[in-house]
Amino acid sequence: MIDLGAKESCKCKKLANTQSECINQYRISESGKSVELVPKNSNEKVCAIIIDQCIITDNNPKCDAVFLFQSNSKKISFLAELKGAGDIPKAFKQLSYTKNSRIEYKNIIQKFADNDNKKVNQKFIIVSNGFLSKGNWEKLENEHRIRVTQILHSEATTPIPNLRKIRNNW
Repeated sequence: MIDLGAKESCKCKKLANTQSECINQYRISESGKSVELVPKNSNEKVCAIIIDQCIITDNNPKCDAVFLFQSNSKKISFLAELKGAGDIPKAFKQLSYTKNSRIEYKNIIQKFADNDNKKVNQKFIIVSNGFLSKGNWEKLENEHRIRVTQILHSEATTPIPNLRKIRNNW
């Protein structure tokens, strides 16, 4: 497990999760949408940390969770927001606000980097059953000053999106 000093109740833990979004340490779900990141071998470590109503409990914007990935050669964080089809613009706002204005998220990234002084490559993901045109996507990225790596499709009846599928962007 990647130790960041976060509250134990906010880390996904297999069979002992305390947050409704937390399925296990590799998967989160909310309102029929899910996303996961599973390590391929023992050289990789993954930890999902619930942000909304765990690390951050106020009413200001925040995203749902952050996945932390570490291998021998790299560290990557995936800030994730799970949204319905019509809420994708709100997801951009939540990701941007969490990245740029939430000290709690900045502390997680700093502690993750400090473990071995390796730079953390930050990625931003939206999981939704909706779709955005390229023009609207770019407009939202420019408006919120954030580059969303991908919008992953998720519905209760479809396979769970795995962050590995976007690995070519890592």
